[in-house]
Amino acid sequence: MVVAATIIKATSNGKQIVTTMRVAITGITGYFGGHIAATLAQHGHTVTGIVRPTSRLDHLRDRPLSIRVATLDGQPELCDAFRGADVIIHSAAKVHSLGPWREFDESIIAATRHTLNAAIAAGVPRFIQMSTVGVYGFPCSSTASPFAETCPHGPIHRWNYYSRAKAAAENLVLAAQQSGRLAATILRPTWMYGPHDTTVMERIVTALRRGRFPWIGTATNRLSLVNLSDALDAVVRVVEQPAAGGRIYNIAADELSPTQREFITRLCELLNLPLPAHHIPYRLAQFSGFAGECLAHATAFRIRPPLTRLTVHLFGGLRQFRSDRLRQELGWRPQTAFAEGIIRATDWLRPPVP
Repeated sequence: MVVAATIIKATSNGKQIVTTMRVAITGITGYFGGHIAATLAQHGHTVTGIVRPTSRLDHLRDRPLSIRVATLDGQPELCDAFRGADVIIHSAAKVHSLGPWREFDESIIAATRHTLNAAIAAGVPRFIQMSTVGVYGFPCSSTASPFAETCPHGPIHRWNYYSRAKAAAENLVLAAQQSGRLAATILRPTWMYGPHDTTVMERIVTALRRGRFPWIGTATNRLSLVNLSDALDAVVRVVEQPAAGGRIYNIAADELSPTQREFITRLCELLNLPLPAHHIPYRLAQFSGFAGECLAHATAFRIRPPLTRLTVHLFGGLRQFRSDRLRQELGWRPQTAFAEGIIRATDWLRPPVP
């Protein structure tokens, strides 16, 4: 049995006393979930990772956490794994821009439903849902205001299955919160960049190496990036402050984000890659992305196009996000400048010096 203890942290306003939390996390074999588990353990919290029977655990052997095997399909083992936890962080999801709807429905919507039900049955008081700013959709106008947490879910195109599934999963979490069965928090990070990112960064680097990454539009648009370490700090603050229950927070650091050109240029400099050789107008890029999606669907996803509309929106779009609520309520501030963060994010991609 784990006995609750306290952690004393030095803050700018003096010392803060934090009770250690027993945290159960789904998706710890994924990029963000694994970092969340390690970071919370470093902060003195007791962490249990929920893994599937088929999960590879080699990279978790030296982590200060316990492992429970359970599937996210409503089996009793999941409720047993959650029993005694103070907080559940639901991070498991299929993170991809392509694939059949069934996979997103099962891995995001159904998995969230089963995880919520298990948390409620186990008597866990708090639930943190890792979501995405993709639930806001994409504005039609370049003059659209930055998205705040008070903005509703926006129009999401039919084949953006990831964002559609995340929006549906959020509705399940909000319903559980409104019923009073637990205190739920939804976190919506922008694109996170950091070391060992195989979901986005590695794919960009591969496309650049193959000469398949174009400048999109004028390339002067500002991206919406948040460094991994800053996103992890936000999660720790939410875990440690019970007042975050029942809230929605954007995790955004747009004021520290580079333009598309600055991002790609610095990435190529650090990894000795050629700069993109050609530009593609934004509207043409959108059409090309749609055509690529059509091809992917027509071939049952055997063909993976270099561009999708989601890729075009992420790199060439003009969406911006506000994180005022996280800053004002929890004292969060992004600390990592792009010049520093991009070096740390690419160290693992550079070959070792002989």
